Amino acid sequence: MRQKLAEWLNQSGNAASDAGKLRGAERLYKLASTLTPQWSVPWYNLGLLTKNTGRWGDSLRFNQRALSLNPGDEGACWNLGIAATALHDWSEARRAWKHYGIDIGEGTGEIMTPAVTACVRLNPQSSGEVVWGERLDPARLMILNVPLPESRHRFRDIVLNDGAENGTREVGGTKVPVFDELTIWRASDYSTLQVRLRVPNDDSERELVRICGESEIGVEDWSTLRIICDECSRGNQGPHDCKSAESANGTRNFGLAAKNQEDAVRALRKWTTICEGTNFDDLETVFGACIQ
Repeated sequence: MRQKLAEWLNQSGNAASDAGKLRGAERLYKLASTLTPQWSVPWYNLGLLTKNTGRWGDSLRFNQRALSLNPGDEGACWNLGIAATALHDWSEARRAWKHYGIDIGEGTGEIMTPAVTACVRLNPQSSGEVVWGERLDPARLMILNVPLPESRHRFRDIVLNDGAENGTREVGGTKVPVFDELTIWRASDYSTLQVRLRVPNDDSERELVRICGESEIGVEDWSTLRIICDECSRGNQGPHDCKSAESANGTRNFGLAAKNQEDAVRALRKWTTICEGTNFDDLETVFGACIQ
């Protein structure tokens, strides 16, 4: 009888969660776990709910409980790894990833796995801008694009990402997974700048990228960005031709990422000196650096 009532409460919690009634869902899950404390499912659901709302200490505790009751629960194991990473609890994160079966090597302290190219969807509940980056471990990715300023993210931000693949992108014939962001794990000290550039040919664009790379400045041709619907964003976009959208005077809108505006100006002046027919104007900081 207690088990059946707990199952009903858990199912009601799922329905409340799906309807966005998170406080009600949490109460129902807690009632189910009180009735049947040895049943792992409501503990897992509590861990999932608190993960999705950024309550990392609670998520850690609930997922630990779920995993202790059901060591084969892969979802609880993965969410435990995410919560531990959010809290910089590296020993618990290592335990979770190893239990899941991920080879993270030996050692202590911050986990760093070999970098793998992936994409992350920023602000997945709203704008959903997808950017490229490198996964640092199973739960973190460093942004290597220059995100649009309205995303409130920066070049080289490290974001905490969810574990479920939610769409793909394709590069060089290889499909690359897209993960949804959970939160910014560590904000970078780069500012986002916007500038109008006259780029007369492909050689001058390649030189711009080279100079910016040498100066540790991020560069992005924002005129190539595509706005797509939510359904397409969560699918596979496949190969496509990113063509620049030039204005009437031959200039394009670029995003730069620099630690200060003076660094960007020096790099652009060097570029215009080397490449004939190039120029820049309207350089402005559109999203300032994070104060660490």
